[in-house]
Amino acid sequence: MKIICDRAVLAAAVQLAQQVVATRAAVPALSCIKLSAKDGRLALQAADKDIAVEVPVVAVEVKEAGEALVPATKLAEVVNECEGATVALETAKQALHIKADRMKFSILGFEPKEFPAPKDPGAKADFSVTAEVLRKLIARSVFAAATENTRFAMGGVFLERKGKRLRLVATDGRRLVVTRGDCTAANEGDTVAIVPTKAMSLLSRLASQPDDTVQVARVEGRLVIRVGEGPEAASLHTNLIEGTFPPFEDVIPKEHDRKVTCDVQQLLASVRRAGILTTEQSKGVKMGFAGTELKISGSSPDVGEAEISMPLEGYQGQPIEIIFNPHYLTEALRIVDSPDITVEMKAPNKPGVFRVGQEFVYVIMPTGQA
Repeated sequence: MKIICDRAVLAAAVQLAQQVVATRAAVPALSCIKLSAKDGRLALQAADKDIAVEVPVVAVEVKEAGEALVPATKLAEVVNECEGATVALETAKQALHIKADRMKFSILGFEPKEFPAPKDPGAKADFSVTAEVLRKLIARSVFAAATENTRFAMGGVFLERKGKRLRLVATDGRRLVVTRGDCTAANEGDTVAIVPTKAMSLLSRLASQPDDTVQVARVEGRLVIRVGEGPEAASLHTNLIEGTFPPFEDVIPKEHDRKVTCDVQQLLASVRRAGILTTEQSKGVKMGFAGTELKISGSSPDVGEAEISMPLEGYQGQPIEIIFNPHYLTEALRIVDSPDITVEMKAPNKPGVFRVGQEFVYVIMPTGQA
């Protein structure tokens, strides 16, 4: 293999592929990135036991086709340290030689055939969606997925496609998010899967160009995803999480007698400020809704206290005080791209609902009695 490519573009592709690589892989090939150059194209491949990704590198001149399999960490470190606009890569047996301005590196690797590349099933896509819509749905859901355990498959994102509507759902048992968007159906059947959070986060990074088309196919217990078209397309293969996703429809309150629409940025700033003086032991901000004012307070016996007021317009219902985890609130409010959000409540010990129409519904449990 002998190629010349844009250093910055290569560095970005290596960083993306490295996200998949296992930190402690029992198989040496799973700690590596495979470079494949042919037909004027360079592709980087990486995998762990559940996910495999192929990242294209644009702005490359392929002088000789070939392959290399080298440790991901060392490749990333070397490319990041290189200077100049371009780098030259050349293989000699199992070594990869990298040249840049006044620099030479040789990374010892492995036989490229040892890399466990996934087979392309050649399956037709179940549906397609624009990268812009998919990235928005992923951003609105992955933050609420469980990180501490995988009970009831909560360590993943529930994906459901019915006709031309796509829904992503995530929960950690203390909060739940449901977000919806439009897609293009490629067949008459529905698509249902529980996708690992890691795969969803990686997919969001692959789908960086808003106008790209993302094609999704479910094949024998895994998703095969293609981002973009032609030689510059990226791909992701991921195993799916087995198990039963919680019956989330039952968790969303059907009734409420207190409701108000708030400015998202103003509410975010108020919650963030009130949460400054809370601690892990007193991780809660009290929200007092009454008339034309919302008072948000946070305190800790060892740190101090804060009270932030913001105006309310059109509040419906009797006054209420309810305590929420400020971190859970700010995480959700940061990713809302609407200027307003509607807050619905029933009682201090009942879940609160934050929604933007039917496109974003966020259910959060109170942390205690006000």
